[in-house]
Amino acid sequence: MTNEKLYFVIEEHKWTYPDVHFKYNIMKDKAFPLADATKMLLAYEQLNDNEDVKYHLQEVDLILGDSKKIGKEEKTKEEENGISF
Repeated sequence: MTNEKLYFVIEEHKWTYPDVHFKYNIMKDKAFPLADATKMLLAYEQLNDNEDVKYHLQEVDLILGDSKKIGKEEKTKEEENGISF
């Protein structure tokens, strides 16, 4: 596994009726390296003619994928200490 950071391209829709609110979508439902994500962001911005739609980059937090590993470590520590529930 590489340590290269991945990014989502996020599409933001601004709705003004009846109140101002926003809707967000992850474009292509996939994370990309910074260079590819930036190219996509620029392409979406160039093609966009709607003032209520904007695009952003969001770094993917990969710590969420390690939750199983953390849970196993905590479980073994509890077992070593004789703690049971």
